Amino acid sequence: MATVYNNREDVDNPRLENDTGADLVQYEATVIGGVWAAVANEAIADGEVGSFQVQDGVHFHIDNLVYGEDTFATFGQPVYFDPDTGDFSDTETAGYYLWGNLVLAKDANGMIVVEKRRRAVLVTT
Repeated sequence: MATVYNNREDVDNPRLENDTGADLVQYEATVIGGVWAAVANEAIADGEVGSFQVQDGVHFHIDNLVYGEDTFATFGQPVYFDPDTGDFSDTETAGYYLWGNLVLAKDANGMIVVEKRRRAVLVTT
């Protein structure tokens, strides 16, 4: 489960159904409806409606990284989300979603800063 922290508060927060198949905790990163790169603004049970941050351009600190796919050294590089584990990767992999772009490279504590996209894009090949 990836817990991320917002650097900006003036964001678009629509109420959407949690269709992930799992309960979400507050600030958990996910993909909703197969298209929205989203962060839960509150705890939202599976199948329930809740507030999600979906606006693009918002920066998040992230430290849930896929082991072996976590170099994150190049500004602007794509950042992928693995919906099965809730972790983030620097490797384009079928089944992952393009979720954002790298703003700050991985630091000594294993933390990156990602600029989130509004729409997630499923990697198919």
